[in-house]
Amino acid sequence: MKALAGQVALITGGGRGIGAETGKQLAQQGATVVLVARTQAQLEATAAQIREAGGKAHWFVADVSDEGAMREAVQGALGITGNLDILVNNAGFIQAVGLIEDSTPAEWWHTLEGNLKGLYLTTRLVLPHMLAQGHGQIVNVLSVAGTRAFAGLSAYSCAKAAGLMFTRILAKEVRKRGVRVMAILPGAVDTAIWGEGEGVPDRQKMIRPETVAQIITQMLLTPKDATIDELLVLPKEGIL
Repeated sequence: MKALAGQVALITGGGRGIGAETGKQLAQQGATVVLVARTQAQLEATAAQIREAGGKAHWFVADVSDEGAMREAVQGALGITGNLDILVNNAGFIQAVGLIEDSTPAEWWHTLEGNLKGLYLTTRLVLPHMLAQGHGQIVNVLSVAGTRAFAGLSAYSCAKAAGLMFTRILAKEVRKRGVRVMAILPGAVDTAIWGEGEGVPDRQKMIRPETVAQIITQMLLTPKDATIDELLVLPKEGIL
């Protein structure tokens, strides 16, 4: 029997990048995967790839910062098998890039809120079901930017730093009630979050999304007598 057979995994930002690759790998381990993202075409394509490989995949279009849409997605996931065993909070974006002195307040706050609010809302909607069933695993995909200072990334970095503290507090609150909470903090990963243009590090030196997905899967397969609280994963050459 596959390691995650019978389990249901909800993955935000599941249409592409780390989220899509995580969905593929968890499905290979036997999990029923529920992908959530804003772009239907990407969700359909990723779900089709999982099914073609013999896995089980469903999807819901939702913005993680929209409480109503996320509530519908979580209820839909619960309707599939009646349980939610894994949550991978992966959705995120970079918008406000530049020096603080040149920043636009509305854009800055949008970046901070968009990254942090989605993490909170999705967790808040899923957590009661995990606590009620007495088990569950949550992996928050954060960033090295949440622990180290990068000029020009103040809003994103503040969001990820807050996400890390959120993860630590959540773990403290629920670890004795059967829910394991973990954080992965990748360095530069070759995904669309970078956009195009000047200032983007050499993509050939970045971590591949499937590598991060493999590590997330390994975290979720950690034996029950242990936990990986926080894991920093950098490219081979370190900070790019």
